[in-house]
Amino acid sequence: MSDSIALDEPSSVANATSIFDRRFRRVAFAVLLLVALSAFEGLSVAAALPQVAASLGHVEMLPWVITSYLLTAGVSTVAAGSLIDRIGIAKVFRGSVILLIIGGVLAGLAPSMATLVLARAIHGAGAGAVNAVGLSAVGLVFPRHLIGRAFAANTNVWGAMSVGGPALASVLLTFASWRWIFLVNLPLGAIALVAGWNALPPPAHEGRGAALRTVDLGLLAGFTFFVLFAVDALDGRSLLALGAAVVCGIAVVRRNRGREDAVIAPRHALDAPLGPLAWGIALMLMAGIGVQTFVPLFVSAGHGGGTALTAWSVVFFVLGWTGGANIVSRLSERVSPLNVMLGGTVLLSCALFAIAGIAASGAPLPALFVLLVLAGSGIGGSTNAGLTLLRDLVTDDELGRATAAHQFLRNLGFAMGNALVGSVLLFVVGTLMGDVERIREVLGRADGVPLNAEISAAVQTGFAVAALVSAVVCLGALAPLWRVRQHIRQA
Repeated sequence: MSDSIALDEPSSVANATSIFDRRFRRVAFAVLLLVALSAFEGLSVAAALPQVAASLGHVEMLPWVITSYLLTAGVSTVAAGSLIDRIGIAKVFRGSVILLIIGGVLAGLAPSMATLVLARAIHGAGAGAVNAVGLSAVGLVFPRHLIGRAFAANTNVWGAMSVGGPALASVLLTFASWRWIFLVNLPLGAIALVAGWNALPPPAHEGRGAALRTVDLGLLAGFTFFVLFAVDALDGRSLLALGAAVVCGIAVVRRNRGREDAVIAPRHALDAPLGPLAWGIALMLMAGIGVQTFVPLFVSAGHGGGTALTAWSVVFFVLGWTGGANIVSRLSERVSPLNVMLGGTVLLSCALFAIAGIAASGAPLPALFVLLVLAGSGIGGSTNAGLTLLRDLVTDDELGRATAAHQFLRNLGFAMGNALVGSVLLFVVGTLMGDVERIREVLGRADGVPLNAEISAAVQTGFAVAALVSAVVCLGALAPLWRVRQHIRQA
């Protein structure tokens, strides 16, 4: 007899008071294991970037260690959405976790930066599908009054991993090497695979979801790649890449408009209210996540932080994210999700402007860490509210595709943020120093060895400029969110 939960759960679930109620316990456990795995990856890889750059060189490719992961994660999230609606979460879960493990192991064994970027692309393909599974399972299994708590529980795991993840990363980076940051995917992935193998629900109507359309997925991948390349290059090639992205994007919209089997339906990604909702969150993530990702590089190369401090520097943003999400989940019955998102956007933009000032002035790191908590709380509250609002706006039979489209644009925001902040930071450093590879001189030094003041100042300036650009991007998120407000008022 299967322990999975059917999608047509009786109305008696309305009296459930916890996501760990016996009717949801196995699903909750499986989903939270996935979140823990994703959280460790997100926190530890950023902490490992300084050692990766020092070990493999080709610093100009460093942003692509994360960007390639996010690129394929976005596309695989969309593919997983169609597959979830068609064949069910359980089957998608099994395949995606196996792919995640394979990509992690290949990344850990990578002999060069180029090989690592390729392995991370494979890793991301598994991770994107895993994320789609986790988000869809929350909406399909838990009753409406527990959805906010389920998303908050996901964030709580991130919060717990904000302590456990950097602690483990610090140990691995100090006593082993950066390679174990990726190789640890093998045991953690295996535990998640075993725990969730039969815990997730079967499809409501197998075979009735949207078919997997490979041409459209290819166009979507092309759109994503060209956008990220344009942001990363920041030169004449950017215009050509943006042109190619526009061509791919138009083709995707035309091929999918009005189709029930759309890989990404325009009503989910462009039309109000779902499109502006997703783009508003994507711009917020673009603004905040890129800055967060390169905090370890700033701490190490800009302030001379040792291995432990560099690993722990990722904690503060995540603590803020956790706190913001939990506060919002408790206020969900009294404050509208949209008002939360507008307030969170303003908070994040103010924090980023302040971070730019702190970085440029050379102020002590504790001031930066406080601002990262504020920035994280703005994003944490807003994204949690956005997911709750998304669930309110779609029906069960298209939840997988709507969630996948939403997650694709979130991943695009993650990827664009990493590409933008990385390219701006490295461009400024290369301009000031003449050769961006000189960063390796400070990244490869032993703890306690004095910093090169010239390189340190260049990194501080580059990070400050990148944070300033991100703050402006964040303000841009207000426009699509206001469009959502107008649509809801008119409906």
